[in-house]
Amino acid sequence: MSASCGAQASGGALPSHPFVSSSGKAQLWMRPDIGEVKFEAGTQDASAETAAGQLRELSASAMQLLAEHGVQEADIEAYEIEKKTVPVGEQRQPAYSMGRLFHARVRDLAQWPALIAKLVEMDHITNISSTFDRTDGDDINSQLMAAAADDARNKGSSLAKSFGRKLGPVVAIARGPLSQVGAPFMELQAGRETRGTAPQTGKYSVPDSIAYSQTVNAIFQLK
Repeated sequence: MSASCGAQASGGALPSHPFVSSSGKAQLWMRPDIGEVKFEAGTQDASAETAAGQLRELSASAMQLLAEHGVQEADIEAYEIEKKTVPVGEQRQPAYSMGRLFHARVRDLAQWPALIAKLVEMDHITNISSTFDRTDGDDINSQLMAAAADDARNKGSSLAKSFGRKLGPVVAIARGPLSQVGAPFMELQAGRETRGTAPQTGKYSVPDSIAYSQTVNAIFQLK
């Protein structure tokens, strides 16, 4: 956080009035209540028809596995992502490779460890990745944004007071750096929203908490 209290600022990009810039942040760790898993089902055969049939069977098995672990069909997205030929040897015709990408939302996280373990064990299921979130994540981020704004205002007010000034109205707001104001007069801090997962303690376990964070950068006039 930094400030400029001069009567005029040099440079066309700087405000013509005394100002103070500040950055506010708010963070909260919450237990996730929903998980998302993505994976790819792939088959390969010299016959395109056979490869397609194998992919249908593999896809049906994946759908059945998801259903057995409480995943509703409405929470599953599956679509073709590729069909290509691949070389298999100098003396043989290229084989057909087909793949389908799956994206499933798991609302019952008690099913998560067993589901992921079964997916890992399935043949021809690759590129498994997962994320965790909360169904009220948008509300949490809105609350954190308001808290970050209050933090920026309080920091700006405290700094202004230490110079015998009062905080005026806000004249610029950004979640990212306010670089257009001029680097010599303010600290550049990128506003960001992060969602991470804490280190897992067990095999295919659900993290105890995930981080939500909001950062706000603001410029206030000085009175």
